[in-house]
Amino acid sequence: MLQQALDDGHRIWVVGDVHGFHATAERLLEVLDLGPEDHVVFLGDLIDRGPGSCETVASVRRHPRCWSVKGNHEAMMVEQFTPERLNDADMDLQLWFHNGGRATVDGYMEAHTDADGVLDVDAMWAHVADDRAWMTALPTHLVLDRWRLVHAGYDPLGDMTAPDERSLLWIRDAFHRATQPVDSHRTVVFGHTPTVSIPPQGSTRWGEVYQSSLHLDDGRSAMIGLDTCLYHRSNAPRRLTAFDLQHGEVRQVDRVEA
Repeated sequence: MLQQALDDGHRIWVVGDVHGFHATAERLLEVLDLGPEDHVVFLGDLIDRGPGSCETVASVRRHPRCWSVKGNHEAMMVEQFTPERLNDADMDLQLWFHNGGRATVDGYMEAHTDADGVLDVDAMWAHVADDRAWMTALPTHLVLDRWRLVHAGYDPLGDMTAPDERSLLWIRDAFHRATQPVDSHRTVVFGHTPTVSIPPQGSTRWGEVYQSSLHLDDGRSAMIGLDTCLYHRSNAPRRLTAFDLQHGEVRQVDRVEA
């Protein structure tokens, strides 16, 4: 469907990590001004850290032309956000909470708490289970004629016909430091790692899209990074970025939430 949309001349916007900043994601969709046949693909990590993870998931799920691949934060929520896991606070749960999972749990609880402060526990767990099932079924990457859309990247030494899921969700340096394209025909568009920390981007390029100096046979960059980092607390831009596969256009919005 996405390839057909591209072939027919429509836009496919690819969006970096939202991390629960729902108001910012909604603002970006307004800026994209989608046509009736345009689509948006989120690169995973819709959740954690920001105040609106529950709302972000709901918005992407109900929008008829929004899609997402799975990120490592969705994988953590699938594994950790159950009654049993919350009652057994081991290191894995603590790791998720340290990386923003606490904000996600709080958001689902708030969504099911009435004006008197009473939490509907059964409704909350039903909602969580449904969203976890949706996250479990998300694709780990999307492969189009000229593009690969993935959360983290690919193992440059791995089998590209059957890539390892952990690499797709978690890889960083080995992918970023690859000395040749992982796919000579397709640009990899990815999130996961804030672009400012991908060499040689550097601290003077906060909030900018990363484009690898490696090039494909057709001259395009081999890798494009879109996690321009919404969640940091430094005195630097906090931006959400979209990249148009049809024309190569970039559109960005600064974080709406305080």
